[in-house]
Amino acid sequence: MNARPNIIYFVAHDVGRHLGCYHIPVTTPCLDAFAAEAVRFENAFCNATACTPSRICAMTGLYAHSSGGVGLAHMGWPLANNVPTIVDYFNTAGYETIHSGMEHERHPGLNRYQVDLQKHWVHFDVRRAVDDALAYLARRDRTRPFYLNIGSQEPHASTWHKAEAVHGGIVPPEDVYVPPYVPDTLAIRHQLGRFQAALRYMDTQFGRLLEGLRALGHDHDSIIVFTTDHGIAGPRSKGTLYDRGVEIALMIRLPDAARAGSVCDHLIQNIDLVPSLLEAAGIPVPAGLHGRSFWPVLSGGKYIAHEAIFIERNFHGEPRMHGVRDEYEDRYDPVRAIRTTEFHYIKYFAPDVKCRPWLPWEVAGHAVPLGTPLEFCVPPPREPRAEVELYHVRHDPQEFINVAGRPEFRAVEAALAQRLQEWLVTTNDFVLRGEVPKRYEAPGWGPWEGMPADEEEARAAGWFS
Repeated sequence: MNARPNIIYFVAHDVGRHLGCYHIPVTTPCLDAFAAEAVRFENAFCNATACTPSRICAMTGLYAHSSGGVGLAHMGWPLANNVPTIVDYFNTAGYETIHSGMEHERHPGLNRYQVDLQKHWVHFDVRRAVDDALAYLARRDRTRPFYLNIGSQEPHASTWHKAEAVHGGIVPPEDVYVPPYVPDTLAIRHQLGRFQAALRYMDTQFGRLLEGLRALGHDHDSIIVFTTDHGIAGPRSKGTLYDRGVEIALMIRLPDAARAGSVCDHLIQNIDLVPSLLEAAGIPVPAGLHGRSFWPVLSGGKYIAHEAIFIERNFHGEPRMHGVRDEYEDRYDPVRAIRTTEFHYIKYFAPDVKCRPWLPWEVAGHAVPLGTPLEFCVPPPREPRAEVELYHVRHDPQEFINVAGRPEFRAVEAALAQRLQEWLVTTNDFVLRGEVPKRYEAPGWGPWEGMPADEEEARAAGWFS
């Protein structure tokens, strides 16, 4: 038995906190049961919206504009090779590092895991990811502790087409939960039914992972982390800096389920994960990280909670034209925000962009054909957005009422604006200089560019040699 704990880190795509254990009426029994054995964090957020930037924050412990993780890896923004991640820290500390499933920080295979089980597109599927991980754990040499990263592609919208064939069938419209920030239309219910089917499938596979870990005895010697990269797809959520866009689930099960069922309501950010997991493993935390360890919350030590966290948006893939899903562009839209327990202040550095998102009641009667992709189930935006938004999130959790400019909130707005400005200066943010970062490379999937979609065809062509 190793004195140092194993670390199992499971990250799901486009889930936010859309889980039963976070008080959402959807079917996620395995994660709900896991929450009962874990410490659940009620107020965890990513520091950068969009998939790659958020995951880079979680793996580096750095803000996105500092690490260079400002856009999607396959759109030319993979994390630079000279930026260390948690994988490097565990490698140096003598851990065996293992990856299974989807990774989205660099191109596939380039994150310096000692064992990378992701060899083909089919390995993105969470069932395959769990199967591969458990098979490897069963045969590995146990003389060293391990760090295992498992990435689930589900329930990203790219998987929704598998609802009938793989995910157990679309959730019927009458059983679909429609969040209050989304218009309740039949077309949206149809799309969310596919989303919830993929969510249910991911939950089932996570349950299989837990069963397999118990069979191997790793419920006694491992810290198991379940988290998500950002909010769910849809209006006023993924891709925005509203809470529904940057909220994440975070649950951590300690060995032998110590502190089972505990809930932490402190503000937590995903750049805090690197120092926290390193401290849990007894590994020195490198100087210069922006995140701060919350391991004392789990170990019973003294912890001083964040008064505020900072969040950003830079590049993201967006449709060139409303309604045309196959034509995407790498759109630069710099936004910065500060979030406290009471308020959320958002500043847009391109305020003339016509993209104020619709409030749900403004488009309640907008009808589109069934099968319309979710992002096109509301009309294109028409109104320029404000330069600043301020939400009193304790009383307005859906962030429907922008109180920026109101006399009664003038002092709060000024104080948050000052704190945000200080953060921009301290972290040398390029938005202060009006700079637009240059992508590292042309869009593509790196070594996997051109790989056949069929696994057997890829093997026959020598891709896995």
